[in-house]
Amino acid sequence: MPIDAETISALNELYRTKRVALLDDLREALHTQSRTTIFRVLSAAGYRTSYSHAGRYYTLKRIPKFDNRGIWLHRGIGFSVHGTLRAAVTDLVEKSPAGQTHSELQELLHLRVHDTLRLLVHGQTLSRRPFKD
Repeated sequence: MPIDAETISALNELYRTKRVALLDDLREALHTQSRTTIFRVLSAAGYRTSYSHAGRYYTLKRIPKFDNRGIWLHRGIGFSVHGTLRAAVTDLVEKSPAGQTHSELQELLHLRVHDTLRLLVHGQTLSRRPFKD
C-alpha cells in the first residue's frame, strides 16, 4: 500500500525539528498508534535504528553524517552504518590491524560492549588473542 503525501510530509516535518526520534514521537507526528503503520512509513522513507539505547531511536537514512569508521553520534545516541551494535563492533575489530580492546571500543562507541564482545567470541564471529606491550 503506497504512503500518501500527507504522511511523508508529517514525517519530514518531524525530522526537520528533530534529528532522531522515539517511537512515541513518531506516533504523535503520524497520528497513529500502530507500530506496523509507523514502520511501513519509515521503511518507505528509509531509516536507521540506533545501536545504543536498546535501539529505541530512529532517524532517516539521509540525516546521519557518519565518520570514517561508520559511526554517527547525536546527543549521546549512537548509529552505525552497519546497523546493529554487533555489526559495528565486528567491523571495527576486523578493520583494525591490531584488533580492538574493550576500552578502545567503548571509547569509539560511547558505551560498554563487554557483553557484545562475549557473544561475538562465543558465536565465533570474533576471536581473542593475548596482547603484549
